[in-house]
Amino acid sequence: MKEGNEKEWVEQLMSDMKRLEDAHQAKVPQQYELMNALSEFKSRRKKAWKRELAIFIFTALTILAAYFVVSLRMPTVFLWGQILAIIMIPFIYAAEKKRRRSSNEVLDDGV
Repeated sequence: MKEGNEKEWVEQLMSDMKRLEDAHQAKVPQQYELMNALSEFKSRRKKAWKRELAIFIFTALTILAAYFVVSLRMPTVFLWGQILAIIMIPFIYAAEKKRRRSSNEVLDDGV
């Protein structure tokens, strides 16, 4: 009796495993689908790199301009630049957050 029960149990288990395997069969992507996904990823990464480079250059020029303003002792220009920068920070943050959400950009959060 025990042997018959065990055999039925194993057969039931094997049939359940087969059904589970059949239900979760992953579709193998075609070569053109992989190449399309890869080229799309590369183009998005290239756009992100160009944008980051532009932001870096703009930031470097801003720091250089601030250094010249301070070295030439023009405090009013420096103060106005600081005030405008503080006012613009929330707008830049909101625009960047909206752009990232809408474009599904490849993000590297460092995690």
